Amino acid sequence: MNIFKLLSAEFSKIAAHKGILVSVIAALLVPVVYGGILLSATWGPYDNLDNLPVAVVNNDQGAISEGEPINVGDQLVANMKEGKDLGWEFVSSTDAMRGLQKNDYYMAIIIPEDLSQRVTTVMEPDPRKLELEYIQNEGMNFLASKVTETATQRIREQLADTITQNYTAKVFSSLDDVSDGFGRAADGSARLSDGTTQLHNGTQELLNSVTSKQSDITKLANGTQELKDGTALLLSKLEGKSGDISKLADGSQELHDGSKQLLAGLQKAEAGSEELKNGVASNLAPGARGVADGTIRLKDGAGKLATGAKELEQGLKKFGDANPSTKLPPYAESYDQIIAGAEKLAAGLESLTTKSGKLSDGAVKVADGIDNKVVPGTVQLHNGLNQLVAGQKKLENGAGQIADGNAKVETGWQELITGVSKLDNGAGRIAEGNAAVDEGWKKLSTGAAKLEDGAGKVDDGSEELASGLKEGADKTSGLNTGEENAQMFSSPVQLASDTVNDYEYYRDSTAPYVLTLGLFVGILIMSMFINFKRPADVSSISWFTVKFMNLTILSLFQAVLLLMTVFFILKMNVANPLGLVLFTIVVSIVFSAIVLFLAAAAGNIGRFIALAFVILQLSITGANLPREMLPENLRALSEFLPFTYSIEGFKSVITLGDWGAAVTNMSILLAYLILFALLSVTVFIFMKKSQKQKQNVEAAM
Repeated sequence: MNIFKLLSAEFSKIAAHKGILVSVIAALLVPVVYGGILLSATWGPYDNLDNLPVAVVNNDQGAISEGEPINVGDQLVANMKEGKDLGWEFVSSTDAMRGLQKNDYYMAIIIPEDLSQRVTTVMEPDPRKLELEYIQNEGMNFLASKVTETATQRIREQLADTITQNYTAKVFSSLDDVSDGFGRAADGSARLSDGTTQLHNGTQELLNSVTSKQSDITKLANGTQELKDGTALLLSKLEGKSGDISKLADGSQELHDGSKQLLAGLQKAEAGSEELKNGVASNLAPGARGVADGTIRLKDGAGKLATGAKELEQGLKKFGDANPSTKLPPYAESYDQIIAGAEKLAAGLESLTTKSGKLSDGAVKVADGIDNKVVPGTVQLHNGLNQLVAGQKKLENGAGQIADGNAKVETGWQELITGVSKLDNGAGRIAEGNAAVDEGWKKLSTGAAKLEDGAGKVDDGSEELASGLKEGADKTSGLNTGEENAQMFSSPVQLASDTVNDYEYYRDSTAPYVLTLGLFVGILIMSMFINFKRPADVSSISWFTVKFMNLTILSLFQAVLLLMTVFFILKMNVANPLGLVLFTIVVSIVFSAIVLFLAAAAGNIGRFIALAFVILQLSITGANLPREMLPENLRALSEFLPFTYSIEGFKSVITLGDWGAAVTNMSILLAYLILFALLSVTVFIFMKKSQKQKQNVEAAM
């Protein structure tokens, strides 16, 4: 019998039975009903979030920050009321817990009592993190729990941005104080540099003065030593000649003349020693002591300043560690310059401290040498000369008395010996004092040289310090610390979002799943009204062809009805309309082959298997979740299910506009078509053999 005649007979039977005809027409409308109902909605799942009841409990007691009251909880509640991200209901803790137990709320957010108090610890050494408690009623709806959790995270981010902005504002305010401090330090260091320059000039003058008098002091020491030698020699000779009275009478006149000259020289020496003593006591000693005291104060001040600079450097580094954003562009360069200036300042002050210590030690040694050796030596020199003058006067008187009479020679000679002995002792003390003066003067020269060298280094260091402080002040004063900069530091990242292949309505995202399900279920229902019994005079291939064409034509009718609903009634925005038409036809034919095989092989049991086949594919073929989010075993199973490629193909032509992906999925579905067509042919051949065997058995009986 001709295949087309058989097909015509099939449709004639359907038309002849009104019940079957109505049932077939109803089955043809199944995809239309699916699409018309499930794809008609134009609302989205996030359009009515403010209807989700969420309890908010504000227990914040507030706090005092820098003398001003703050209440972060009230600010947070005010922001919630303005935003209306969810259906906020501001209640007490008791009402919130009762509402969660009665399933009145999807979530409860609890603001603790110490929220504002924790905010005030942000600048303290041990800051306390803010805690915001939320309790979700996940059993009411899983998607709603994820939406409320996302809203809570957004609240946390807003709260964190607010706290960070306040912290940054305080840090920037501190930077202004640092810049002012640098400026004041630069001014002070400039004055210090001027003072150290004057000190350097003074030490140079002192060094020149001391070194220029070194030769005179040496000559004085040598002269007093010669005087000592001379008086010793005089005493020995006087003692050796005491018995020689006649020679004494002859030499008395010469002694008288010499004593006059000696007296004149001693008087000059006495006057010079008086000036030396006064000069050393009134000028040199106080000046040297003043220099020593000044250098000690200089050393102490430089040490304190160096310690402060080191602390400043460490503080800046801690601030950088606590705020990683300062090490990122565009603020990294300014921050590095601040750190470099602080390190240079600390190094310069440490060098100044070391050099001023050496300067102080040299000045103290000079002052001690003058006080302990030079001053006593000049006093001793003056006293000895006084005694020497007095003795010389007596010597002159004695010489005069010798000239007056030999009667008093013996007594006078003894007095002369006594006087010369005193003169010798005084000359010895003068010699020792002048030697000490000479030694002390040499030390004074050495100390003055060290003092001059140290003063030069202090001068250089103070100039370097002034330059570094001024540079630091210039750099810190150039930092921008306004409100916009504080906002930039507190929230430096702003997301710029865009969307490709976006959905016009939420229904567009479910369209691939709805179209697939509608086509398969419609074909499955239509298979219930098709008779799969084989006429006796029809071959297995013809039998298969007629039934396949019958089911395919009906499935094409329902595909056309579904497409008309999508294009003309729902007016969906489709990226590739022609591709949607072609892909829908292919899917309908493939599903016809699958349903034909199951219905022909097992009848209603096969249809039940087909229904179970649909249920199996609902959650693992990309309908609810992307297949990439499935467990590995389910993801592997989904690769063998036709709904996977039907949903992906519809998605490609409806929203993605990716015809290449649609062709790939269409090719895989055509492979399913060939596979199930061959299986159906096998079933029909097997059924024909079974029918023929049954007929043979009946004929034999």
